[in-house]
Amino acid sequence: MTQQPPTQPHGSSVRLARLYNEHRAAVIAYCMRRAGREDALDATAETFAVALRRIDDIPRGEAELSWLYAVAYRVLANQRRGNARMGNLKVKLANTETDVGVDPVDQLIRNEEDQQVVDAMAALKPDDRELLQLVTWEEHPRDQIAAMFDISRSTLDQRIHRALKRLKKTYARMNTSSLTPKAAEGEAR
Repeated sequence: MTQQPPTQPHGSSVRLARLYNEHRAAVIAYCMRRAGREDALDATAETFAVALRRIDDIPRGEAELSWLYAVAYRVLANQRRGNARMGNLKVKLANTETDVGVDPVDQLIRNEEDQQVVDAMAALKPDDRELLQLVTWEEHPRDQIAAMFDISRSTLDQRIHRALKRLKKTYARMNTSSLTPKAAEGEAR
């Protein structure tokens, strides 16, 4: 006799359906800004699979999306580690279809200065980049970001402040190194 997997209570199914319908687009966008299309779609699916398994642990109200972002963050981190271990990331990226629509980052890049900011962000450590993206790109409330990382609001504010300082230094260093000697002289005057 085979044992049937446990079924979710009806209320849980309804809640998961509502969570999926309300937050799917935000979770996909969150993942797309951090990973390639296929990895982002996989991470989104895994995020909602975790939500199904832990439906009773998900806070209610405005904190739902923060909880989903925290799960997506961890899922994406696991993906990155797995890809690095298997050594197939380059192969997978090379084989990824290029016609996947408009990349969200491309939508943000309107001029050369925007590209320089994106390049400076890419040079940051992953934790700094994640915090700044949550605050700026996701426009997520700081109290909820603090809850995502299980830190106090003041600790979060300090981390964001330090990340911004590092971003400014990186941006300045990248712009200084890209100047020609004559342009650098003009900048110094």
